[in-house]
Order: sequence, then C-alpha cells, then structure tokens
Amino acid sequence: MKNEDSKLLLGLVVGVVVGAAVTYLATTEKREQLMEEFNNLADKIKDGYHQAVAKYKEGKAEVEQGAKEVKDAITE
Repeated sequence: MKNEDSKLLLGLVVGVVVGAAVTYLATTEKREQLMEEFNNLADKIKDGYHQAVAKYKEGKAEVEQGAKEVKDAITE
C-alpha cells in the first residue's frame, strides 16, 4: 500500500509541475518570445543548410572538373 501511495504522490507532483510549466509557457508574452526564438533558430538552421548545399555544389563541380581533366589526359 505504501508503494502505491508514493506512486500516486509522485504522479500528483509531476502533474502539478507539468501544469505549472504549461501555464507559464502559455502566457501571451512568453509564447511570443518563444516563437520569436524558435523562428530565429529555424532561420539559422536554414542558413546553415543553404551554406552546406552551396559547399557541396562547389565540391561537386571541382570533382567533376578534375575527373574531366583526368579523362582528357588518359584519352590523349
């Protein structure tokens, strides 16, 4: 019985903490601040992705050029 009571108490405490966190984050000011931070993070991720794609394309072009030069050298 004691084990069940401690589990119930733990469940209630966790529920209260989660409820308080949701209430805190649901306030308009905090929600707007979190959305702004999230959007900034998303922009940074997109910028990083675009930079990575650009580097990949540059590297691919260099490899293709090198392969063409080797092929031309072999066929001559």
